[in-house]
Amino acid sequence: MNTSYTTQGHTDIHPRVVLSVVRRPSFTVAALQGELDLVTAPALRDGLLALLHPGQRLLVLDLSQLWFCDAAGIAALISAWHRALALGVSMRLASPRSHVARILDDTALEHGLRTYPTLPQALQQPLPPPLEAAAV
Repeated sequence: MNTSYTTQGHTDIHPRVVLSVVRRPSFTVAALQGELDLVTAPALRDGLLALLHPGQRLLVLDLSQLWFCDAAGIAALISAWHRALALGVSMRLASPRSHVARILDDTALEHGLRTYPTLPQALQQPLPPPLEAAAV
């Protein structure tokens, strides 16, 4: 199943972020495109949270087309990751552009959210043993 979400600010000058989703039996890939900032982060966080469900094993966020990410964007990613952990889902980030990778190196990685240079590498890494879903 493929799904696409778009969120846009209140005027045409605001950035937007598009979330395209591909679901497979063993994983889900959500590709982010655009700019993830204070305006777009809340809707993106809601879109990511809607993708998570008990029994799911892996969610990979493809960041190769994410042009910008600020602190609000990082907070949205970490919020989704915490929800994934609570549900026993492994969440990984893949293919961040260089300036987004620098931001992730400084913040997300210190929380333990793993980033991989390419989408295939993120998908090929072995999954940890199934986790018990935490009480949510």
